[in-house]
Amino acid sequence: MLRRITGRATKCGPSAISAIAGVPTHEAAAVIRRLFDRPSVNGVFIDELAAALAEFGWTPDYAIRHPKYRERHHARRKEAWERIFADIPTDVCAMTLGTFLDPAPSGTWAISASDHFVAYGDGFVADSGAWLGRKPRPWFRADPDCDRVARRRIREAVRFVRAVPGDARRNLASGSGQAPDRRAPAGAGPSSPASPRPVPDRTEVPVTGKYLVRSRLFTLGIGAAMDSRFHSREEADAYVERAVRHFPGSRYEIREDAADPGPQPE
Repeated sequence: MLRRITGRATKCGPSAISAIAGVPTHEAAAVIRRLFDRPSVNGVFIDELAAALAEFGWTPDYAIRHPKYRERHHARRKEAWERIFADIPTDVCAMTLGTFLDPAPSGTWAISASDHFVAYGDGFVADSGAWLGRKPRPWFRADPDCDRVARRRIREAVRFVRAVPGDARRNLASGSGQAPDRRAPAGAGPSSPASPRPVPDRTEVPVTGKYLVRSRLFTLGIGAAMDSRFHSREEADAYVERAVRHFPGSRYEIREDAADPGPQPE
């Protein structure tokens, strides 16, 4: 769930970090300045945002990138970008903000659309205030503010998960060592869930949620697949009902997953 954005800094990058990690924007900007030796933060690249979130215990586990995104997508050091995203599964797909958010994808995302960062978490959005406001609000196309930005082209969207013990506050922008192993250690209990990264057979490692909804969203590209998990059948049914209204040509399958669903909400 997103947090209300707080702090003195007003730029969209630190605001997205604040919404996801729950820290003030000026603290997020200070981390970026320290990690990347920047005198000020007026614009943020995705690797800077990911490195700062890693300092607060969040790591990327999946990314989407626009096929026509040709501009420089990393900050000053390309090796830092490669160290962060080298082992992150990435899909290349052209879509708009509305196309992506209307089906209510699960997880916590930082989305770069039209040179502006938006934070999204399980149906709620927030930004620096330029588009949607600092207080998380439901993404709902009947909302004029949401509808106004729904056709903005997504350049990059990165899903973040809480780091497993041992990964938290690790500096992904530093030059030492390899990228951290984000898989949960063998025998880990409920306090250290496995990361929901796709495995070679293209299934998703369970994190939380007993009911799996497997979507084939043809509007995201031919046969583009998306998995979402829910703690109850009612939540899964509501998700499918909402998604069918927006994407009637897509297919949805709900099943009770036999795999360990991980920790349940209190």
